[in-house]
Amino acid sequence: MATSSRWYALAVAAACGLAIATPAHAQKQVEGPYREGFWIGVGLGYGGAGFSCSGCSSTRTGAATFTLRMGGTTTRRLLIGGELNAWGRNELGVDQAVGDMSAVVLWYPSETTPVFLKGGLGVAVYSANSSPKVESSGLGVSVGLGIDLYTGRKFSITPFVTAMSAISGTVKVGGTDTGVSYRPNLIEVGVTATWH
Repeated sequence: MATSSRWYALAVAAACGLAIATPAHAQKQVEGPYREGFWIGVGLGYGGAGFSCSGCSSTRTGAATFTLRMGGTTTRRLLIGGELNAWGRNELGVDQAVGDMSAVVLWYPSETTPVFLKGGLGVAVYSANSSPKVESSGLGVSVGLGIDLYTGRKFSITPFVTAMSAISGTVKVGGTDTGVSYRPNLIEVGVTATWH
């Protein structure tokens, strides 16, 4: 009986020793989603593009979208990186494109939640390969919301919603700046495959 008690005491002591020896960050990493180091997400979606311009009106037009997002992890609640969003459509033989290239911040309300809020600042562009060519570019801002649905420790399927709008920019026709304000905007719903 005394021998059994000694073995029990040794087992408890060994378990406590292992728990103390395990690094704190490793214990934390087991809990909740994995977010560490470099990350990248690639995906497709659908978006409605519109335009804000001087002396004109536009209707929102739907088309397929492409998203590329990558960067680094500063903490398990804050990711910083770059993002590319592209929308494209052919209408009456004219290829039109709307997109933005932005620096983005992804913020998770807690270390264990898979939901994030996103904000970005960069360049928003529009182009149409009509004759003459029409194009516009300016400062763009974006906001978004997403959720990482993990299928493995370092991989997730990430549904998201993004709203982007240019806040400056004038239209060029045939390479000549008309001075007319022309600002594209895009509301996009999509899914990315994300490696963390």
